[in-house]
Amino acid sequence: MLGAAFVCVCRTESQNNVSIIGRSTTRVSALISLAYVIITPAKDEANHIEEVLKSVCAQTIKPHKWVIVNDGSKDNTKELIESYARKYDWIQVLNVKNSEEVRAGGQKVVRAFYKGFEQIKNHDYEFVVKLDADLILPNNYFEEISCAFKNNEKIGLCGGFCLNKLKGQLIKEKSAPYHVRGAFKAYRRQCFEEIGGIKEVWNWDGIDEMTAMYLGWETATLDLPVIHLRPTSQAYNAINHAFESGKENYRMRSDLLLILIRFVTYLGKKPLIISAFSFVFGYLVARLTRERRYIDVGLGRFMNRFHLNRVTVALRNGLSINR
Repeated sequence: MLGAAFVCVCRTESQNNVSIIGRSTTRVSALISLAYVIITPAKDEANHIEEVLKSVCAQTIKPHKWVIVNDGSKDNTKELIESYARKYDWIQVLNVKNSEEVRAGGQKVVRAFYKGFEQIKNHDYEFVVKLDADLILPNNYFEEISCAFKNNEKIGLCGGFCLNKLKGQLIKEKSAPYHVRGAFKAYRRQCFEEIGGIKEVWNWDGIDEMTAMYLGWETATLDLPVIHLRPTSQAYNAINHAFESGKENYRMRSDLLLILIRFVTYLGKKPLIISAFSFVFGYLVARLTRERRYIDVGLGRFMNRFHLNRVTVALRNGLSINR
């Protein structure tokens, strides 16, 4: 999931139908060709990485170039990646000495992402994908992503939906309609450049889509199931996660009403009550120490209006609120 990066440039050769949750679009019938790059941060992923390697190699759209950055793994992640590099000349391995850092999200995963991005930033591509190393993709995943971008020029970023593997069962992860999981998010190149890429911050996969929508782009969740072999809840400490989330809410200029609403939401999350107060404590620490804001006032106002509107709509419809 962290520390390694894969990069590939591929070509689209066929199209069928793309289903975007909430609506349906028809693909263009003409032959299309979209070049794209994939970057997958990963660290110590020996138990899972071969699944995503197999998934990418089995895609209906094969990669022209796939750069794998091994970020100091202590297990045999390196050996597994190199075994595939020997089989496929479009796979390049980049090993980085970084054994001191543990697996973590946020800034570290973005740093790993950009180590891979440096290898292909001058390539002629039309969209870039950030892909984790503990996933199983449907064989037509990148074909569908390509066609979604081709069909709707307003889509700035998109991806499938997540199925968490828990005790042998696949459970669909709850997520807000606008949110595309950072584990398998695809960005149109123009959108990626306009939003300034992925920011090296803890909540990078929330800021990116908010910035995109602020600039007039759309986000889309496609009807593409992606199996997540290690759910997010297993990768991070819940109390620390709530604390960091509280700090991020200050850095992102969250309205006090939103802080209250999110505090109430955290009351229902495990560990009960502790997570909620950890969230508020994180917010207060950031506020009292006047931590650096990640976003400008204009984007902050947009995000507050966006989320307060979602709360209003959810209350009217009696729906639960995610994110």
